[in-house]
Amino acid sequence: MLSELAAQVRSGAIDPVDLVNESLRRIEAAKELNAVVAIYAEEALEVARHHSRQGALAGLPLLVKDMARVKGHVTTAGSRLYVDAAPDEVDDTVVERLRAAGAIVVGRTNSPEFGATAYTSNPVFGATRNPWNPEKSPGGSSGGSAAALAAGLSPLATTSDGGGSVRGPAAAVGLVGYKPTMGAIGRNVLPRWIEFSTQGTTSATVADVLTEASITLGEARGDFLSVPRDGIHLSPVLPARVLACRTFRTDVDPDIEANFEHTLSTLAASGVAVERIDSPSDNDTIWNWFVISTAELTQSLRHEEHRWDQLSDYVQAQIKFGSTVTIDQYIAAQRKRHEVSARFDDLLTPGTVIVTPTANARSWPAEGPLPTRAGNTDDPMITLNTPDNNFTGHPAVSVPMGLDDNGVPCGIQVVAPRFQDGLALGLAAHLEKIQPWALTAPGYTSFSL
Repeated sequence: MLSELAAQVRSGAIDPVDLVNESLRRIEAAKELNAVVAIYAEEALEVARHHSRQGALAGLPLLVKDMARVKGHVTTAGSRLYVDAAPDEVDDTVVERLRAAGAIVVGRTNSPEFGATAYTSNPVFGATRNPWNPEKSPGGSSGGSAAALAAGLSPLATTSDGGGSVRGPAAAVGLVGYKPTMGAIGRNVLPRWIEFSTQGTTSATVADVLTEASITLGEARGDFLSVPRDGIHLSPVLPARVLACRTFRTDVDPDIEANFEHTLSTLAASGVAVERIDSPSDNDTIWNWFVISTAELTQSLRHEEHRWDQLSDYVQAQIKFGSTVTIDQYIAAQRKRHEVSARFDDLLTPGTVIVTPTANARSWPAEGPLPTRAGNTDDPMITLNTPDNNFTGHPAVSVPMGLDDNGVPCGIQVVAPRFQDGLALGLAAHLEKIQPWALTAPGYTSFSL
């Protein structure tokens, strides 16, 4: 869709003004989702009127997650602390690159406060609702962007991932969510989770993910983790081996597991070699991820300590814990990353990917809390299989694999060797062919005029 729409703008068949107006119309019509929390209508229309009609994304409306900087506008991160902050002085790297390719920023999408949980609700803007079932969450932290894309409110929306915030929301609304190898998308603004957080790409099709990713990948000034653009193999390649892991946690809800098993059977029937494996990860991984992420979040907000009482309950709980983390505990958790990464590397030999359910639990309420039980197991860490590969830096893609018992999509996660992102995208493209999915939630249509 992205390439086709942009080609029509470049040819003169479509006016960017009409695309912006259509996005604004759709956003207004879907207000009940609470996916979009700020609209820059006049600015977007002015840009559209004077648009060069050039670029890979010529004239396409863009929504930006309210955690990425947009020059001239306030980034609240869903926090009362920053509602009255000064406007951003720079664009985040992804925003700058998407604009340079011709995209037009039309507004902001909702996020949990500081992206610190997996449901999209905060004290400033409230809860975002899943277009498949408004009682349920579109996940988090990129839930606003995911809901907007699944409802066809714009053709583009930014997403980012520090513990699953691209992949979880993509799974929850039936989209493709790509978290690249850590460092593939350079960061000009250091995130609160220093070595876990990366921008990603979310869309309805693998082709559109590739179009957007081909624009956003690349180094950035100051990012000590960034990888040269040609260091990432992005072109889709079908893996030679698929290693199937039931879960990285302790259990899975039966409806999620049934969808996973059906997808594995479909893969095997298509000629893909599927092998069962034990998990290379466990709850110790997510515990160490939590130690590091809460310590870094706490330090990033230390200058606001006199206002911590204004934070949401879930952020207050995390900084309360993060304040107790000692330097020894923090460094020990960092050292654990090498051990866990090596276990994944041992399995991810050339041409190999690992697949798991993206989430172990079926969909949860829009206002939270997160599930603490899946299958027959009570476990406060059970919800997602995603933080493990923020911990290790491996690329991962979530694609739809069916609906849970609440009628909400669930996803299968594909993990590839570092820098071989195209292997994950290659299996995603194969799944799209043999087990196609709806491009939008029921009652909504793909973005077009």
